[in-house]
Amino acid sequence: MFNIIIKFSSFSLRCAILSSVCLNEAITFAFLLQVFLWNMDKYTMIRKLEGHHHDVVACDFSPDGALLATASYDTRVFIWDPYNGDILMEFGHLFPPPTPIFAGGANDRWVRAVSFSHDGLHVASLADDKMVRFWRIDEDYPVQIAPLSNGLCCAFSTDGSVLAAGTHDGSVYFWATPRQVPSLQHLCRMSIRRVMTTQEVQELPVPSKVLEFLSYRI
Repeated sequence: MFNIIIKFSSFSLRCAILSSVCLNEAITFAFLLQVFLWNMDKYTMIRKLEGHHHDVVACDFSPDGALLATASYDTRVFIWDPYNGDILMEFGHLFPPPTPIFAGGANDRWVRAVSFSHDGLHVASLADDKMVRFWRIDEDYPVQIAPLSNGLCCAFSTDGSVLAAGTHDGSVYFWATPRQVPSLQHLCRMSIRRVMTTQEVQELPVPSKVLEFLSYRI
């Protein structure tokens, strides 16, 4: 018998789902690679998200609850559909992408933190290569990069205009974030996804391209 230490957790919109990542030296290595999703109405586990090759250390839901970002020491940030466990996007911090063996070790690109902007379009990540990266959810490369040593955690301001990042030495740094006016289509998508799961979206009587867009697959 052992105790599980919750290293990081994030609630979805309306607190329907809790995502957690764990840290405990007594837990098997495979356990640390997983992200756990919990039903907060029934207090039961929904599913485990598997795909990272190293410890998963941070997670954050998108504002509409339709996406979940996870950060791992394997140099990657994954964007998941929490309703079915699919990986929709991958943001790599090392090029070319490392092999699983290299990613599972001391690769000097450990991703320490990840945060979703309130516009639902941007994600910020901190890595051990002394960089802060800003990503768009529809691009596989950073749209902005800034220097930061010993990054530990980060969070966007309520209006999404500023990113605050904390470091191991107790300092906090601030950056103006990439600004973009969300399209009407994206705003409509977020409004729909705030109240509908992926399964409910797939049952809508609309064209397949619209379903793909609403499911964040295009």
